[in-house]
Amino acid sequence: MNGMATPPDTDEAADQPVKPRLALLHASLVKSIERVEFIIDLETESLQQYQPIDLGGFNHQKSHGLLELTRAMRALGTASFDQQIMEDLMRLREKLERNLTALDIHLKAVRQVSTLIARAIEDDNSDGTYSASINQPVR
Repeated sequence: MNGMATPPDTDEAADQPVKPRLALLHASLVKSIERVEFIIDLETESLQQYQPIDLGGFNHQKSHGLLELTRAMRALGTASFDQQIMEDLMRLREKLERNLTALDIHLKAVRQVSTLIARAIEDDNSDGTYSASINQPVR
């Protein structure tokens, strides 16, 4: 080298350490994503294995995780998102889509069971006064 300083827009400038505050915010966002992924993975796995789960508890944890994630994203600012964060967010989105599918299957099953129970209760409570067999002509 000739002893001259390198201009800040060269590759060497890109090798400079990231500002400590920005690095801390970046790490906070990554940890938030990981925590939400963990909760989503647990709920999805439980739903797929048809295990009894506390949906209210999972909902609370997911809401808290979303709040934490939103705060971390705002603090960092979307302009500071690097390729790794974008990949992490895409992975989280895929996990959320799988979770939604599992929840949808669970909800459809609950609706079917509740419909069957409601029909059974109606049939049990009915005295036959308005049944279709009464209205049929006698032969």
